Amino acid sequence: MARKLQGNDAKNNELNLTPLIDAVFLLLVFFMVTSVFVKATQLKVELPIAANYDKIDQEKKLNLLISAEGQLEFNSQLVSMGQLASVLEDERLRSGSSTLIVTADAQTPHGYVLDAMEMAVMAGVSKIDLETGEDKAASRAATKE
Repeated sequence: MARKLQGNDAKNNELNLTPLIDAVFLLLVFFMVTSVFVKATQLKVELPIAANYDKIDQEKKLNLLISAEGQLEFNSQLVSMGQLASVLEDERLRSGSSTLIVTADAQTPHGYVLDAMEMAVMAGVSKIDLETGEDKAASRAATKE
C-alpha cells in the first residue's frame, strides 16, 4: 500500500542532480577531445602528384592556394592577382616569414602559378615551395611489400 508523505518526509525527498551533471561533463570532455578540426578553405584544390617530396613544416609560413580557374586564396583570404604583391609584403613583414608555400590545383595553367611566383618575388619573398600531393597508388604498393 502506498503511504502518504507527511511533514519532514516530503521535504527530504529531493532529486540529486550531481551524477547527472558529472555524466554531462564527462560527455562534454569526451566530445571535445575526440573532435576533428578541419582547416576551412574557400577553394577546392586537387594537388598534382610528385614522386619524391619532402613534407614542409608549415609553421609561420605564407600559404597561397591557386584554383584550376586561377582564383587566389592567401592565408584563407580571397585576393586578386593585382592585390597579391601588397598583401604578401604586408603579411611577410608582419609575420617575419620569407617562405611562401604555393598550393596549386593540378589543372591550373602554369601562367597563373608563374605570375603568382613573380608577385611573391616582388613582395620580397626569398623562398617559394610548391606543395604536391602523395602518389596514392605508389604508397599503397609500398605498404603491400
